[in-house]
Amino acid sequence: MSRQSNDLYSNIELVPDDYSDDKQADSGNSATNLEDEQVTSKGEHHSSHHSGCGHHSSGSHHPGRGHHSGHHHHSHSSSRKSGSKKKKKWSRKKKFFVILLLVILFLILALLTTFGVMHYLGKKSLLGNEAVALTLPEDINYDDIEGDGKTIEYKGHTYEFNSNIASILFMGVDHDEFKDDAVPSTAGQADALYLMTYNISTGKIKVLALNRDIMTDISRYDSEGNYYDTATKQLCLAYAYGDGKELSAKNQAMAVERFIYNIPINTYYAIDFSSLKILNDDIGGVTLTPEYTFSSFTKGQKITLKGETAEQFVRYRNTNLLDDNLRRMSCQKLYLNSFVSQLLPSLKKDINVPLKLYKDSSKYTVTNLDANIMVYLASTLATNYSGLNITSIKGKYVEKKDDRFAEYKINKTDLFEKILDIYYIKTR
Repeated sequence: MSRQSNDLYSNIELVPDDYSDDKQADSGNSATNLEDEQVTSKGEHHSSHHSGCGHHSSGSHHPGRGHHSGHHHHSHSSSRKSGSKKKKKWSRKKKFFVILLLVILFLILALLTTFGVMHYLGKKSLLGNEAVALTLPEDINYDDIEGDGKTIEYKGHTYEFNSNIASILFMGVDHDEFKDDAVPSTAGQADALYLMTYNISTGKIKVLALNRDIMTDISRYDSEGNYYDTATKQLCLAYAYGDGKELSAKNQAMAVERFIYNIPINTYYAIDFSSLKILNDDIGGVTLTPEYTFSSFTKGQKITLKGETAEQFVRYRNTNLLDDNLRRMSCQKLYLNSFVSQLLPSLKKDINVPLKLYKDSSKYTVTNLDANIMVYLASTLATNYSGLNITSIKGKYVEKKDDRFAEYKINKTDLFEKILDIYYIKTR
């Protein structure tokens, strides 16, 4: 009977006490299933042997050993089954979190890629100075070294044209409402003209404030929108000779280009003055201290402009005073600096603020300043902004009896030096 016992257990692998579940887990699910079958087989052998041997089994060494091993192995098998189920459950959780993490990373990469593309396209759209054909004035004493106006000598210094300067013309139009089919000469006037220049290499902003009454050449169109001549008129009237929207804005930008020696202006933004309150109130109002007493405003008395008061502050002009536009331009400069300085804190918190302003004012504006440019400017100005640095061109008002409009005669030398400062690099 002892020999029979050995034969019954000779094909069963006994499990040592120190056999670990971790080691068994490495063998895979198929090995676990096989061992479970072996445990069942082992239990059947033990039961058969015990009933066949009767009381003689107690005297045999192997049945006792087999009996002990059978129970011990069954206990570890149950533990392995439980551990395997836990591992399977944990494996599902891990897979879920890994997939979730990958989805999040993918979305972040997609957003960064989209932002990067918009940033690149915005930067590219702003520039366009590669094929510039400058027409510098003939009545200024300078030396055009290459004959193309890109490298000049002036007062003992050499200047080179900087192709990294982007130009955006901002126009405040005095029309109550933009029209698609305005009759030329009645499409409104650009009462406020500010040429913002942005150095994409340094992030510096310089703004040239252009007096609406500057006398310069503008293109004029007939009632059907056909060009018929160029005349010397107030700069602001270029907007009037158009369709009240895109054609007017482009004609105004072209007039300013001609005025600044044909330096390209690729981007323009015209806004109806009456809609200023929307932008103003979008940032919670603009707080400033007036430098003049006029209308309902008092010099030195701090005020937060909201709604109609914002429009009144930048638009009011006393037409009985020949040069009151100079005072109005000073108010506009103060407002612009105050607006931007109060806009930037919200911009740093939420980069979508410019897009919100853009959306809220879209029906009151005419522009080719798209979302790509907005993203580019918002991302760069948030870190590089150091002030608008607004400057004006020197000149004086003259009154002509045969002209009911005020005329502002510029100092041509001052204009030339302002252009050098903004668009050129002093190399020596």
